[in-house]
Amino acid sequence: MEKDYVTRINLKTATNEREKLIDFCLHGKNQCKNQFLAIGWSCVNFESDDYSAFYDTVVEYVHGQNRRLNPALKIFKEARVNDLFWTRDLNGVYWICRVKNHAKAYLNKELDIGAILPVKAYALGLEVPGQIKASFNRARGGIVQRLHYPAITEYSKFVFNKLLSEDPNKEPDEAYYNVNSTIANNVIENLPDFELEELVISYLQIVKGYYLLSNSIANKSTTVKIECQLISRDVNNVKKAVVQVKGPKAGELDALSFKEYEDKGYYIYLYARDIKNLEEMKNVIRISTQELQAFYTEYKAILPESITKFENLFNIGVSEKK
Repeated sequence: MEKDYVTRINLKTATNEREKLIDFCLHGKNQCKNQFLAIGWSCVNFESDDYSAFYDTVVEYVHGQNRRLNPALKIFKEARVNDLFWTRDLNGVYWICRVKNHAKAYLNKELDIGAILPVKAYALGLEVPGQIKASFNRARGGIVQRLHYPAITEYSKFVFNKLLSEDPNKEPDEAYYNVNSTIANNVIENLPDFELEELVISYLQIVKGYYLLSNSIANKSTTVKIECQLISRDVNNVKKAVVQVKGPKAGELDALSFKEYEDKGYYIYLYARDIKNLEEMKNVIRISTQELQAFYTEYKAILPESITKFENLFNIGVSEKK
């Protein structure tokens, strides 16, 4: 059964030979010449390949030291055939990986490998959607993270299908993923958070006549209320603005929480499914999904590929490979 998420994993164990670790995992430079994802804890000296027993041993070891259990252990335990993972090598190239078998214990002291997950992995390149990229760059993001975004899941299936179809060594019976084409019919509602923010900011710059103050972009590790600040291009009517964007899964926005910006003369642009207390504010402008959809339709030829790829991926015949 296909999952409704994909998983990001950093190939980063406690080894000083990380390049060798990448070669071992992604380039098949190992005794069996297969590809793997790997996690550490080689310190437990586990000799069997039974992952469940390995997991229990590590749990006991970690708790005995009053430490927290790394989520990667559970991710490996729960991984099933055909699950999709994203990882990245030392050159910044992103790899899409399909699980081929259950995780198993595997001891390699030099590379600090305690367990491996057999995969088929393909190198995609340096560019992926912002939500995937940000998951690797996020401060204190940890070894693993599950990405629960429908568009990212469907994009990942599409990418693997495409690379599999181009593989001259693929097995004749290797299955393709079913890609949910309904995502393409509602691009705005299904955009991941980063791409949605970029679309709204593009809308304000192109349609509303603002330009972005790049040094104002909020760090994603902070709790800043706004995405960024903008200023109008019209020198005869200079206006300052801020914007906040919330995807369909986010909670309700309270317009009154932006009162401090209104008091300082800013216009506040909000995009969210639910916004309360709009009538209490003078300078709050709500951006509707209909406005964004019309903007997307008219200007998609000049919008970043990171946004438009979520529609384009369904228009090149991938659904035929099922």
